[in-house]
Amino acid sequence: MGIDLTGLRALNFANRVYGFDFRNTVTLGRHEIHFWKQEFRAAQRNSTLAYDQSIAVGLYCEPLLRKLGAENIVSIDASAFEGASLIHDFNLPIPSDMHEKFDTFLDFGSIEHIFDVAQVVDNIVNLVRPGGHVLIATNANGFPAHGLYQYSPEFFYSLFSKRNGFEDTAVFLIKPSRPKRWHLIKPPVALNRRNQIPFEEQTVLVVFSRKVRSVSDLTVQQSDYDATWTSFATGSWAAWDRRNIPRWKSMLHEVMSPFVFRILSYHVKSSQVRRKYRADHIVIDPDSVDPSDFARMIADAASPKPPSRSELNQTEGATQLH
Repeated sequence: MGIDLTGLRALNFANRVYGFDFRNTVTLGRHEIHFWKQEFRAAQRNSTLAYDQSIAVGLYCEPLLRKLGAENIVSIDASAFEGASLIHDFNLPIPSDMHEKFDTFLDFGSIEHIFDVAQVVDNIVNLVRPGGHVLIATNANGFPAHGLYQYSPEFFYSLFSKRNGFEDTAVFLIKPSRPKRWHLIKPPVALNRRNQIPFEEQTVLVVFSRKVRSVSDLTVQQSDYDATWTSFATGSWAAWDRRNIPRWKSMLHEVMSPFVFRILSYHVKSSQVRRKYRADHIVIDPDSVDPSDFARMIADAASPKPPSRSELNQTEGATQLH
């Protein structure tokens, strides 16, 4: 658990673009500083933060958070090993007297290590008061031996949604090899399909969101299943799916070995994923993007797009099968 260069940029972005209020901040784990002095300076293009030895690499993050305006900082961990201020297993519900006590929730690499995902997200939502913000940095791809899980953009868009009391949610994918190119992933519900993401190297996921109201129970469903369940009559999906198998696919199965077919399909699919990904994301520079421009970006990204021809055919097929 620690704040590296990406985490530092995320904090600057939260402060400059989202307007986080850090006065009452809760962190999942007590985070160490993992960025170097030179990296700190490289990330301060539109920031007024000053470097000093209180935020040197290897120290804990409280002095950095105070530079951002934090007055009350609570760190939660299952172990006293790193000196967290509250020892509590996040697999269990947080005490009720901590509900909605914080302006900001921060996590830089803890949630992927905690087994009970449903309880983790319930705790996060309960800790933040309406008007407060959430910032989470975790693994998305290429870390199969790091933690228990790797998370997807869909997970956070479905969790931090309007029906769960959240707005202005933005999910970024970032390659550590290109740390200033943040890929803003468009919500799949707005695309009318699943995201197509071709990353083949280690990728970090960073999510920002704002809580606007409290809800009694969280509702999380993958968006394309939600849409499919309302489009098709019970039992009709399989018939539609069989009817719409591409003719070329059936013909190739007749003349190719399964091995050759799978290799060919993989290359075709990879090409399609890369093509679709161009419409699935917006690249920004987190150090320089204008807050007003970014607000327009996330509003546009969340706006439903006209369905494609295949999606129109799917809807037509569903209607005929009802």
